[in-house]
Amino acid sequence: MVVNAAPGRVRLRLPAMPSTEVSSVVERFAAHPHVHHVRYDPASRSLVVNHAVADRFEALLASLPQTAVQTESADVTSAIAGVRSRPFWRELVAPAISLSAGLAGMAPLSTAVIGACALPIGRRALRSATRGRLNIDVLDATAVSLLLGSGDLLAAGVSVALIETGERIRTRASGGARRVLRAWMGADSRGVRIVEDGGEPRIAIARVKPGDLAVVYAGETVPVDGVVTSGSASVDNRTWTGEPYPKTVHAGERVLAGSTVTDGRLVVEVEATGDATRAGRLAIALEDAIAANTRVSDMARRIADRFVLPMFLFGGAVYLGTGDITRLISILIVDFGTGIRIAIPTSVLTTMVAGARNNVLFRNGNAIEELAQIDTVVFDKTGTLTTGNPSVVGITAVSGWEDMDALRLAASLEGHLPHPIARAIRRHARRRGLELVAPDEVSHSQGGGIVGRVEGHHLVVGDQRLLGLHDITTPSVDAGDSSVVLVAVDGRFVARIRLRDKLKPGVGTVISALRENGVEQIRLATGDRTSAARSVVRQLQLDGFDARMLPEDKVALVKRLRAQGRRVALVGDGINDAAAMAEANVGIAVSRGAELARETADIVLAGEDLMTLITALRLSRQAMGLVRQNIGIVAVPNAAALGVATVGGLSPLMATAANNGSTLLAGLNALRPLRQSTLRTTQ
Repeated sequence: MVVNAAPGRVRLRLPAMPSTEVSSVVERFAAHPHVHHVRYDPASRSLVVNHAVADRFEALLASLPQTAVQTESADVTSAIAGVRSRPFWRELVAPAISLSAGLAGMAPLSTAVIGACALPIGRRALRSATRGRLNIDVLDATAVSLLLGSGDLLAAGVSVALIETGERIRTRASGGARRVLRAWMGADSRGVRIVEDGGEPRIAIARVKPGDLAVVYAGETVPVDGVVTSGSASVDNRTWTGEPYPKTVHAGERVLAGSTVTDGRLVVEVEATGDATRAGRLAIALEDAIAANTRVSDMARRIADRFVLPMFLFGGAVYLGTGDITRLISILIVDFGTGIRIAIPTSVLTTMVAGARNNVLFRNGNAIEELAQIDTVVFDKTGTLTTGNPSVVGITAVSGWEDMDALRLAASLEGHLPHPIARAIRRHARRRGLELVAPDEVSHSQGGGIVGRVEGHHLVVGDQRLLGLHDITTPSVDAGDSSVVLVAVDGRFVARIRLRDKLKPGVGTVISALRENGVEQIRLATGDRTSAARSVVRQLQLDGFDARMLPEDKVALVKRLRAQGRRVALVGDGINDAAAMAEANVGIAVSRGAELARETADIVLAGEDLMTLITALRLSRQAMGLVRQNIGIVAVPNAAALGVATVGGLSPLMATAANNGSTLLAGLNALRPLRQSTLRTTQ
């Protein structure tokens, strides 16, 4: 089956087959002139094919020798042929034919037609049976076979139509999710415009290689990772950095796939394309998350498959006691599990898509389930609740030192560190007209400051704890609600720099909305000074705070809260938040955060507005509400139908309507998140 497909790449999951046959399939693909790379993972039976035929992968398949895909692997052929996009109505042709044949009741023609339409059900059942699994597919195939064998063509035609329609709805939702995520990450099916023979032709992304020169114009998305060789343009990087305004990019600077050129023209020397780009790696991670067995999906399959054997045994007992084949067929049709297997994972999947549309990236279904249950939120401060752009508000040097001399050395040591405080110190120094020099040595102390050499001087810039580690005596510091950076030169304290950050706009509304949505405890955890943390807590009326925290301290805090029975979400943006995110029930990274924080997080808030956190919370709770609703939609009518079928009061046709009808209703209910427009997060 096709797990995911994009221009220039398709990933398949091969059916179980001998290793010699797998090798034959891999070799045939690898030998094709339009295939660049083939990778097979035996543990997951995953076959990845990178090719150069854009959206026409079926054309490549058709050109392979007939021996390329044989016997059981012929399923791969039919699966790949369905990669291309087509109208949904075309996917309903086979179910409609089955329904029409059942209504016509023209045996033996209708029997043959319905049997042909039921072949996908039979193939799924055969695969499961040969692997020793007794699941819903086996139950469906048995019920349809008994209906055809007993001559009940109407019930058989309706059953096949409803079963296959449900499968197509689920597959359609999955494909839609991947298309939304690929588009969101900047994929362009038109290919890449490159410099070639004095022109700028578009070629398939799979044909672009490192060293090529890609051309991007205003209004287009950068399709590759690379370095600008000529031209200048305004580039919107908010997908990656969260920066609210476009940044002017010149020759020599790097650009990433997924960024958008808003003005100008760039020629980019290609470093990475497709899956090798940062956007591609994240897109693959998303697709794998969608395809992965999340806990809620596992639960759905376990629930569904547990019904199969009891239904066989119960139906057999009723048949032995009554000799009524109609009762047996009706009981087997009422299986409970089909609706649960389809509706629950679809609820999670469509919520992931709805999240992407609302700037919320759920990495997996487990993140949705966990977020729906949180009762405690721990926030980082700088860059999360505050703007992350502090400003220097004062410099005080000791006797014998000038304020600007201390500032110049500190700003030079900060070099090009991306930390907000480092940027603020450099920015203030430049505004004062100071000439900065490159540091001779730099050693970054995570969560504490920086140590190095500038112009032959040994500098320590950070908090009291860092200076104490270097046996440097510092005076007591009381900066009110400001943050303080201490500067020591050659083992002697020389100055303190006071900085102040502002709360992000609307943060107060976010905190209020969290409380309105049932979050019981909201805390602050920061590496900043106690006075600065206390100021934020006072302004936002939080429930408590922990200041001067190192990364391991945040991990310990999360462990302590979880030991108290709390379900914790940690929201942060820095490298020092990554470990605590991994320890929390759910880690949430804001868009401007460090890459490690975003990679560690279960959920990424892609928008600049922190209100997307409320969107994520509401979407997750809506998803779990849909799961509960769908269980009820499936269980109630099927339980009633089973009782009636047991006493002989339900025909196979009525059983089909009850079982598959409830499945379709639950499946359609699960699609509700896709029908919503951008979710409103304000009341």
